[in-house]
Amino acid sequence: MSDIDLNKIGTILKNRRSEKNMSIRDLAARSEIAASTISQIETGKTSPNLLTLQALCNALDLPVFSLFLDEDISNVRLVRHNEQQTFIRNISNGKALVESLITQGRNEMWGAIIDIPSNSDSGTYAHHGGEELVFILEGCINFELENYNTYVLEKYDCLYYPNYIGHRWTNTSDIDAKMLIISTSPYKF
Repeated sequence: MSDIDLNKIGTILKNRRSEKNMSIRDLAARSEIAASTISQIETGKTSPNLLTLQALCNALDLPVFSLFLDEDISNVRLVRHNEQQTFIRNISNGKALVESLITQGRNEMWGAIIDIPSNSDSGTYAHHGGEELVFILEGCINFELENYNTYVLEKYDCLYYPNYIGHRWTNTSDIDAKMLIISTSPYKF
């Protein structure tokens, strides 16, 4: 348990006990864990075993996993519409495919909204690691998965695929399209 933050666990348990208006003795009676042990756990002075944590969490109506969640607020990202990084993905038939990143930074996945002009395409097949999900916001596109299938995706249709499958899209209509794309692979532009 050397990598576990005992102070954090103790603080979570103490705060939950306080929220429930329980004394250490009340918690000891409910959990059948000695009051002195609870006090040492709450102050981070002892490393409890899993059975002890389970008994305390059951008595506090608290899921055990909540003691181990990374609550680092720096992992939360809000990107306002006017803060999105926008760039031209490529030029197709003289028209720019504009992409706006809606997530950025050190994420495990990234998201973008891509404006796809009428009668344009994404270029050659893309191949990379991870997985991707596309959701059509407006219009209709033909989404091609290399050696698999071509899907006609209309407004609110969704397609998931592993990124090692080559993928590209085409807007063959006279109406612009817009798509949300979410991917777990690192994004490079």
